[in-house]
Amino acid sequence: MKYNYSQLSSDSVLQLVNLHYKLSAPISCKYYVLGLHDNYLVESNAEKFIFRLYRNDWRTEEEIFFELELLSYLIKKSANVAYPIATNKSKLSISIKSPEGKRIGVLFHYAKGYAPDDGISLEECALLGSSVANIHEKTKNFKIHYTRSNLDLTYLVDRSLALIKPFLNSKQYVYLQSIQSKLRSNLSGLSTENGDFGICIGDVNPTNFHIDEEKIITHFDFDQCGYGYRAFELGKFSSSLYGSESKKGKMRAFIQGYETVRHLTDIEKISIPYFEIASIIWVMSIHASNANRIGYKYLENSFWVNRISRIEALDVTLA
Repeated sequence: MKYNYSQLSSDSVLQLVNLHYKLSAPISCKYYVLGLHDNYLVESNAEKFIFRLYRNDWRTEEEIFFELELLSYLIKKSANVAYPIATNKSKLSISIKSPEGKRIGVLFHYAKGYAPDDGISLEECALLGSSVANIHEKTKNFKIHYTRSNLDLTYLVDRSLALIKPFLNSKQYVYLQSIQSKLRSNLSGLSTENGDFGICIGDVNPTNFHIDEEKIITHFDFDQCGYGYRAFELGKFSSSLYGSESKKGKMRAFIQGYETVRHLTDIEKISIPYFEIASIIWVMSIHASNANRIGYKYLENSFWVNRISRIEALDVTLA
């Protein structure tokens, strides 16, 4: 018998945390949120933590260790990130046996504050922009011992189109092929040899950071991180504002905040809407890759029509 996925009970996670970490008692644990991985809220006397149990069919150990090494580097650089906590044996992760094989677990500090979500304000957009730029600046000289796919057009678009092709009709696929060509043509001026390219968080959106009463932003969820074009990061955030009131104003505030820390070149600014389209295609492929997790019901034609209509709307503005 083969398992795609099993969910560990909160009681079992609590036992693991007590076994591998030194936290002040009493400690409680509850299943917190279902994402691409399992996330549990762990609470001690004075602190909160997130225990993440990674899926072994989504992230390899190499990819997980890339994320952990990046976060460890960032915390040493005084960046505001929810960082991994070392075990009793000074390791950043533990491994457990599950029906689907070995899985990696990591205990993270809980980010203080709240996630603005769809109600993100202009001020919060500006603060987020400067915080993202700060991470970009702090990682200019970051060197890593692990590998991940680069967040470039080959990965974001070419690979993604191959993954979603079985879900599309011929008209949809031909249209996205034309978009693929347009993206490559209009993004050809970016270079991997300068500041255009570097470490990216990968999924900057109004739910992946918390902001506290003192307006301090703490980033979390670096599951999609990797080396990529910095402008992609801005395009991804713009994509997350879909349906939000005053999207243009919020994006303008984000860019203004970003440029208080790191200057964007003209070609980077021009490339942002193209990377927004690339990010939509990429997220479509993430859904397709996780069909056994989310269910094929949510990947019927209406899903693809909705996402492609978003691309068409952006495409019109770039014509």
